Amino acid sequence: MCAICELKIEFNIGHPQALTVAVATREAMDSGALPETAVEGALSNMKLRMAAIEALKGLQARLEASVPVGRLMALPDFYVLLIEIGTWGFFHATEAGFDPDITPEPPNVTSEKQADRDVVLVSSEAAMQAILNGALSVDAAFTDHLIVLDAGDAHTKLLRSALDATFPVEGNKAVNF
Repeated sequence: MCAICELKIEFNIGHPQALTVAVATREAMDSGALPETAVEGALSNMKLRMAAIEALKGLQARLEASVPVGRLMALPDFYVLLIEIGTWGFFHATEAGFDPDITPEPPNVTSEKQADRDVVLVSSEAAMQAILNGALSVDAAFTDHLIVLDAGDAHTKLLRSALDATFPVEGNKAVNF
């Protein structure tokens, strides 16, 4: 993962599916399926940003530890947007894991044709943390629109396969690592 979190504010763009994820996240919080992420005080934005960065780092570490290098290298470059504070991560696989030094262009998220858009995983930090903690399965997150993947069929299959290998389920409960 690159240091997108460190890029200038002008990179803070949204994604057309962010509202879908935000509504689903609010519904999940209201029903108790996800914990509230309300942070108060003068440093609330910084705390939200740090939580998002930690979630992105957790995703990176789990993917690198769970997916064999050959499968990791087969993944398309992809962005992850955590919607609470607009924190982006960019994932470009190398033989040593995801490249921490790459500086990508801002993602193309508005082209009419899917092939022209960048691959983007849109999630809330709350849903990502629940997945990382084993409290929510990746499949349930996708089904409930807590995560949306903006990608073509081939890239969707590759990323879903990697996520399923990284966060396997036993029965209907996510495995806790």
